[in-house]
Amino acid sequence: MKCPFCGFEEDKVVDSRSSKEGQAVRRRRECLKCEKRFTTYEYVETVPLTIIKNDQRREPYERQKLLSGMMAACTKRPIGMEQIDAIVDRIENEVQKLSKRKSPLLKSASWSWMNFTN
Repeated sequence: MKCPFCGFEEDKVVDSRSSKEGQAVRRRRECLKCEKRFTTYEYVETVPLTIIKNDQRREPYERQKLLSGMMAACTKRPIGMEQIDAIVDRIENEVQKLSKRKSPLLKSASWSWMNFTN
């Protein structure tokens, strides 16, 4: 793992624990050169999703787009970033469980919002 501060490629793992409801491993690492600490997350590799838009265009799924849309929708609501991040995690998990490589965005988004905000 390359240090984000100095670019050195050797580090040691200081702490390792399960994160994001068991879906990831969070590791605290320390660079052996500059001795600064940084955090990495390891996820299980999943099948890449393709989003089918209303006009039938296809584009790769981007988590950041979903997060941005959720943040915009929740701007004036008492919903914190941790809750939004958890909702996006749950949406991704449910879509992966469907075992479909292509999922219509509007259908999955409206279904997920109704199921995960209560």
